[in-house]
Amino acid sequence: MKKVFHYNIIPFFLILSIGAYCFIQQNLAVKREKYLNQSYMDYTLPSKVSGLVAFEFKGILSDFLFLKVSTFLGDKFIKREKLESKHADYIYNSVDVITDLDPWFWDAYLFADMLLTWDFKEIEKANKLLLKAKEYRINDFKVPYYIGFNYFYFLKDNKNGAKFLMEASKLPSAPSYLASLAARLSIYDNQYRPAILFLNDVLKATQNPSLKKQYEKRLKTLVIMDRLEQKVKAFENTFGVFPKNLKELVDKGVIKFIPDDPYGGQFILLKNKRVYTTSKMVPLKKK
Repeated sequence: MKKVFHYNIIPFFLILSIGAYCFIQQNLAVKREKYLNQSYMDYTLPSKVSGLVAFEFKGILSDFLFLKVSTFLGDKFIKREKLESKHADYIYNSVDVITDLDPWFWDAYLFADMLLTWDFKEIEKANKLLLKAKEYRINDFKVPYYIGFNYFYFLKDNKNGAKFLMEASKLPSAPSYLASLAARLSIYDNQYRPAILFLNDVLKATQNPSLKKQYEKRLKTLVIMDRLEQKVKAFENTFGVFPKNLKELVDKGVIKFIPDDPYGGQFILLKNKRVYTTSKMVPLKKK
């Protein structure tokens, strides 16, 4: 017997499918809205979840999350609120998710690197994110350049520092001076000069006004400390003794005055002949 196909069933299944699709979409839309409106310091959803919620708009969600994180931290800088270790975890986890959604997002990598290294001293976390960037931005000299600087300046590892800087010098668009910089930096061991060179390069590539302001303040502070150390050496060469404090430089006419710390602290001279600041380059809260 010949089977008869009932064509009147098709509209029924079509309506059922459309209804199911709308129900699923509505639920996902609610979940997406709830996720995007969550408070800044809430748990950062893994990229597997956020990527599912974003559908094909992963790049847009990545941009949105980065704006959310940078706005939150920028507000803390403006209010001069103290940053805690939980903020370092928040930065790392958030940028890890952001760069899962968009692995080529350089601004996010740079943002995390600058904060995790300078403000939190979480060098390993910063380098872990940069190594992730290196897998995708294979022709970008900036990635191994920043890793090399972190090894050299923060970890005092000249061998790995030179290795990554040399790797950076061989990539397209790398500045011609990078190859020689790898060798030159070794003579600046434990000094402020390489950090000044580094931040000057960072400022050239930074477009975010809030971040640029923070980097300019840090650069200004490093320049002051470097110049004061040069004056300490000049004092020692002239008078044959190491000064007891920075005030002695003023008393002997080596400098006219002790500059103000842009972060609100005070510059001090330690027995190891280094100049430091009591602020540790972290904004002090106004009384």
